[in-house]
Amino acid sequence: MTEVASFATGCIVTQDWKSLCIGKVLPFFEVKVVDPSSGQLLGTDEPGEICLRSPTTMIGYANNSAATSSMIDAEGWVHTGDYGYYDSQGLIYLTDRIKDLIKTKSSFQVQPSELEDLLLQHPHVAEAVVIGVCQDDFEEMPRAFVVLEPKLPSNLRSSAVYRVPDFKQLTGGVWVVEEIPKNSTGKPMKRQLKAGQVTQLASCC
Repeated sequence: MTEVASFATGCIVTQDWKSLCIGKVLPFFEVKVVDPSSGQLLGTDEPGEICLRSPTTMIGYANNSAATSSMIDAEGWVHTGDYGYYDSQGLIYLTDRIKDLIKTKSSFQVQPSELEDLLLQHPHVAEAVVIGVCQDDFEEMPRAFVVLEPKLPSNLRSSAVYRVPDFKQLTGGVWVVEEIPKNSTGKPMKRQLKAGQVTQLASCC
């Protein structure tokens, strides 16, 4: 990210490299993971916000002290907005962006990537994106947008995604769409999905 002014992690990709792993922190960098709500320091395999500190990180945003204080805390840690964890070997994994986490009832948070991975295990699903849709001012429901393989039925009831705990269920529905809107780098444009700027071909369960 631009705010740290250089690469913060590095790795040598091998045949058994794990998905979502971005390697280990490089020299002159420190990393920690904190609870995004409380700021509590988390340990091994506990997901939270990834924070970085280094002499190379920016001092702040020009003429914008509010943005600076929201990004960099009093101890000089840059709050990246990335959600992930580190394992016992010191390898760091990125799973989601904090802004994409779905806040369901009872203050539970759902990682969209977890449900997307489960949907993609189904042989009929070619693409999947999960977002949170507003239920009221404080709660969201997970909704999936899927592109199905051609000429295959749309029954996803056998998918592992339906065996997750109740608060992770796709209570916002599963929309079948012709395509998922993406930006120039190939990333799904979740804002368009939230705004309903996509044509629903069918719903499935």
